Order: sequence, then C-alpha cells, then structure tokens
Amino acid sequence: MTASRTVVIHVTTDPADVARSINSARILHKDRPEHRIRIIVNGPAITGVTRDADVLAIDKLPEEAAIEACEGGMRAHEITMEDLQDGIRTVPAAIVALTDAQFDGAAYIRL
Repeated sequence: MTASRTVVIHVTTDPADVARSINSARILHKDRPEHRIRIIVNGPAITGVTRDADVLAIDKLPEEAAIEACEGGMRAHEITMEDLQDGIRTVPAAIVALTDAQFDGAAYIRL
C-alpha cells in the first residue's frame, strides 16, 4: 500500500475546469484512496466556484478532497464568501498554499 500523500490540482484558467478537477479527483481517489486531494482555484477559473456558475458536484468528491478558492482571486473578481457554492473552502493566497504544499512534498497537477 502507498503511504498517504497529498495531491494538489491547480485550476487557474477556465471556470469549467473546476468541474473537470472534481472528476480528476474521483479518478485519482479510485486508484489511490489514501491520497489527500486539494483542488486550489484562482485566476479566471475562480468564477467557476460561485453560485452563478454551473452547480459543482462537490458531494461527489472523496472525503479526503477539498476545493479551495483563493481569497486574493476572489477580491480581484469581486466575489464574496456568500457568493461561493456550499462546500468551497478558501485560502488567503493560492501562491502561498501551492508553494507550501509543494515544499511539504505534494504532487502538483495543473488543469
């Protein structure tokens, strides 16, 4: 069995890629259920986590997975916490969350 590890899926360009990242997380979890999965969203993709976007299948995410929106990106796009779909977490800055995760040994995937 593989030891527990973290995988970071970085979604930055296309809001539709947030939904795609959920599917990727489910595929990864099927073969590596012990991995923790963080989906970090920033840049133009940040609008994909709002209530105005297509409803995300957050309930389909494995228990070990989370979607995290960059608060800096939210401010840049005038998105408030109330604008986020239920189940979305936040990080103060995607760049810090991404580098910290990688320094801690996380695998990095960009969609």
